[in-house]
Amino acid sequence: MTLRAIVLYAILAIALSWCIQLPAILLLGLDNSLTKAVFILVMWSPTFLALAFMTRSRAAREGVRWRLGKLGYLPIGIGVETMIAFAMLGILMLAGLATSGWFTFAASGVSVAGGPWVLGAGFQHWPLFLLNVGATAIIYSTIGLVATTGEEFAWRGFLQGHLEQHCGVVAAILWVALIWWAWHLPGLIAGYNFPETPLLGALVLFPLQMLGASLLFGWLTVRSGSFWSAALAHAAVNSIQQGVFDDLRLSGSALDGHLVRTALIFVVGAICWWRLRSPGGSSEVS
Repeated sequence: MTLRAIVLYAILAIALSWCIQLPAILLLGLDNSLTKAVFILVMWSPTFLALAFMTRSRAAREGVRWRLGKLGYLPIGIGVETMIAFAMLGILMLAGLATSGWFTFAASGVSVAGGPWVLGAGFQHWPLFLLNVGATAIIYSTIGLVATTGEEFAWRGFLQGHLEQHCGVVAAILWVALIWWAWHLPGLIAGYNFPETPLLGALVLFPLQMLGASLLFGWLTVRSGSFWSAALAHAAVNSIQQGVFDDLRLSGSALDGHLVRTALIFVVGAICWWRLRSPGGSSEVS
C-alpha cells in the first residue's frame, strides 16, 4: 500500500472514531449504557475501514496478518498482562498505598472474597490460586476478543504491516502507537479512562501506556506472524488487568494506581523495544 494511502487510512480512522465518540459523549454522557455500546462500535470502526480499503485495493490486501500464526505466542500476551496486574497490586500493597477487595494474601495461600474467578472463591493454596487466575485470564481474554478483534485486526494485522514496508518494524510500531492514541482522544479528554485527572491521563499517562502496549502488541504480531496474539493481550488488559485495577482499595489518590500501572506497561514495552532491536528480534518466527 502506498504511503499516501496509509496516511489517508489513518486520518479517516481517527476522524471516524471522533465522529462516533463525540456525539455520544456530548449528547448521552459517559455513564449512559448506550454510550458504552457505541464505544464497542468504535472499537470495530478501524477494521470496517480497513476492510473497505482491502475491498478496493489489491495492495491493501497484501501482507495482512490475519491467520493464527505461531500458536505458542497466543497465551504470552495474556500472561504478561496478567502479571502486570498482579505486579501493580503487589507494589501498591507493599507501599501501603492500596489493598485488594478480592484477595487476602498469606504464606500458605490466598483468600478470595469475590470477583469473576472461574474456579470460585474461598481460601486457596497457591497452586490452586494460580490455576484460578490463569483459567480466568484465558477465558475472559477469549471472550474479550469480541471487542478487541475490531481494533487489533486494523492496528496490528493491517496497518502495522503496511507501515513496516516504508519505515521498518520499530518505527511502524511507534507510528501505530501515535495513531492509536489520537483515535482514543475524545473519550480520554472526557475522562473515560482517567476520570480524576483527564488531561494528565490523556496527554501524559495514556500516551506512555499506548507506547508500552504497542511495543508489546507489535512484538507479538511480528514474532507470531499474526494479530491474534495481540488481540488476546488487549483483551487481557480490558478484562483481568482492568478488573484487578478497579478492585483496588486505594488509600490516597487514584493517580497512585495509574502511575504504577503506567510504569509497568512502559517497562514491558521497553523490554520489547530491546528485543525488537536485537539481531533477529524483528523477524517473524519461521
